[in-house]
Amino acid sequence: MQWRTPFTALLTVPASLALVIAALAWVAVLCEVAFGTPRWLMSLDAASVHTILSVVATGAMTALALAYSLTLVVFTLAASSIGPRLLKRFTTERSNQITAGLLGGTFLYAIIALGLSGAEVPRLATVGAGLLAIASVVQLIWFVRTVAQSVSIDDELAKIAARLERDLARLKDSSALSVELPDAKSFHVAAKTAQAGYLAQIDRNALVRLAKSEDIVVQVGHTPGEYLFEGTPVISVSRPVDGETCESLQTAVRQEPARSDAGTVHFSMNLLVEIALRALSPGVNDTFTALAVSDMLSGALARIAQTKPRPEVILDEAGSPRVILPGASIRRLLDQAYSPLRRSAATNILMAEGLARAYQRLFEAGNSEAREAVAEHVEILLFDLERTGHHAADIASVKKQIPAIVE
Repeated sequence: MQWRTPFTALLTVPASLALVIAALAWVAVLCEVAFGTPRWLMSLDAASVHTILSVVATGAMTALALAYSLTLVVFTLAASSIGPRLLKRFTTERSNQITAGLLGGTFLYAIIALGLSGAEVPRLATVGAGLLAIASVVQLIWFVRTVAQSVSIDDELAKIAARLERDLARLKDSSALSVELPDAKSFHVAAKTAQAGYLAQIDRNALVRLAKSEDIVVQVGHTPGEYLFEGTPVISVSRPVDGETCESLQTAVRQEPARSDAGTVHFSMNLLVEIALRALSPGVNDTFTALAVSDMLSGALARIAQTKPRPEVILDEAGSPRVILPGASIRRLLDQAYSPLRRSAATNILMAEGLARAYQRLFEAGNSEAREAVAEHVEILLFDLERTGHHAADIASVKKQIPAIVE
């Protein structure tokens, strides 16, 4: 198992982009020295060049500092009402990374061009600085637009729900494979956790390649995002393998001390549920955001409502099973998504009606197992509403949303 490395933390997209742009200043000066100044370039004296480059450098750094300061303030305010993980998502947004890299690179470009300017006036590098300044202004306008969309709760929910639907679609396709799997008793533990921490990521492609080369079937016993103690078995193989293969299996699994975006069904679902619970809290009191979460969860879960519980299986090019991953039944996902929302809706008739509509949709789209699980949720929901002491008319309004279930 390996932890988050300094390479991952330092060599980010903004730093790489800034260094590339900074190197262009050196290239522009060398090209002008080697091939001469193009005739079509404007005529500039040394004082004008120094002024332009100084203004570009100062403006780029000021814009970078202002953009980060204002954005962090906005995201901090949004995180208090929507969810704290918005701050981590901010650093991984591609538009934010490009903006930071472009503004930082423009600053470094102007500084390097100033340092390389001597007796010869670097007119080509100065024109490049002007073009970078124009690009920075356009990028800054786009950046403000994307930041405004990121702090919009509806846009953020749509992004998370879209990722959840993609993960569920992949899970459905992999779980629907009717292939013969080895007996569960034939598997042997090949990799354990080296320390306590969160299971961050599993390199599926590496496991498939390794399983194919060794002609084995690899079984992963835990899903990314789980907290595991030291020495917890993570990977098992269909037959005993040598120590070198076990070490290769270890490197295919990464463990981290802090919970991160694991890119799994459970992480996206927990993120949506967290936003809904925060919206239903007395301090926020935003029921319509919670209703939007309920609708999106029902739309995503409807994709696998007809799927029977089965582990996720990854095949190689020949169609042989190589990697077995933990699956997810509709009952488990339904409990994970709607049990917390149902408990919070006991005193909120508006939210209870929204849950009832979601239950009705899932009941109509699901198989017998899904319908049984939905019916259990409906029974508990109605019991909680009666126990809370709601008026009979309010409870009747909830029952109207689930005619196919209460009949």
